[in-house]
Amino acid sequence: MKVATPNAEMSEKTLTQLVVGTNSNPGLARTFGFACYHTLRSKGSQPGFPDWTLARERVVFLELKTETGKVSDYQKEWLTAFNAAAVEAYVVRPRHFDAIACVLRVRGPIATWGTEARVARGELLVELDKHIERRSS
Repeated sequence: MKVATPNAEMSEKTLTQLVVGTNSNPGLARTFGFACYHTLRSKGSQPGFPDWTLARERVVFLELKTETGKVSDYQKEWLTAFNAAAVEAYVVRPRHFDAIACVLRVRGPIATWGTEARVARGELLVELDKHIERRSS
């Protein structure tokens, strides 16, 4: 599924509107049937938890960033922990719009995904690998 890739200069707020949206103006996640959670005021919460938690038949964590947005050390810790637990967690930038659209559209366990979704997930994992520490088994 190819959609128009958003402008590389877009803000995180605009990316959020496109990827998640609101109940009255749904973005990709809501359109594809995900329940979406975001902590509005994180004061007192542990720092670095991903921006969005999505749930359908699987749980997905999204950290949305502008093209130049930095992933904090605390965010890296959470992303590393989720990766070690084999949980879907992605850093999504405007250039990843087509990839996240494909990943959110597909249903079922990753092992059952077709080639298009696996390739899209691979694109997102390349970005994730820039920010996490791989733990050896």
